[in-house]
Amino acid sequence: MRQLARALGLSFALLAVPAAAQARSPSLPVPDNSGLRDPSAIRNAIVIERRSLPPQLRVQVDSTVAQTSPDDLQQLRRSIETIPAATRALQASGTSSAAIIAVALDEDGDLTLIAEESI
Repeated sequence: MRQLARALGLSFALLAVPAAAQARSPSLPVPDNSGLRDPSAIRNAIVIERRSLPPQLRVQVDSTVAQTSPDDLQQLRRSIETIPAATRALQASGTSSAAIIAVALDEDGDLTLIAEESI
């Protein structure tokens, strides 16, 4: 539950996250998301199902996902695969990057991966 509460306080770097090797600006205002360009900056990662998000947050995620191109989604998933903490979280939850539709990174280096599928 604490992790879910933390996810509520995160500013979402949803699907506009640059690939690990690229440095383009995200379309949403977010805090410094250099951790996605520097995988070693990410301390922890968790996977949360979209349906388990509070309604307000789910609406925000859904709105952003609806405006995201398939190419941006693929780029996000490739970026996730370069982050060891994210890979471990995906394995622990029994899912893959293909299920991820959004991410959030907080200033402490905690990465939240939002999954569409059941985990």
